Amino acid sequence: MITVVFEDDGQDFLEWDIDEEKGKVVACRPFQSDTWVGTYIHNKNIEPGDYLSITPTLANSPTTLVHRVLKVLEMA
Repeated sequence: MITVVFEDDGQDFLEWDIDEEKGKVVACRPFQSDTWVGTYIHNKNIEPGDYLSITPTLANSPTTLVHRVLKVLEMA
């Protein structure tokens, strides 16, 4: 499990917890959990500076998230 921290572009979410085995968002902070939890992440090795390729739960096609990854934290 990792936590991805995004650059703050004024969006309502700043962090996602991602289950790397499943490739899915399992938590979102501080807001919009109902929108982002369950989103599929196509990136395999996420690093600072990356943009995430995702398929949101409410969409049928992949897209690229416009908010850049600021840092990646390993969860114990």
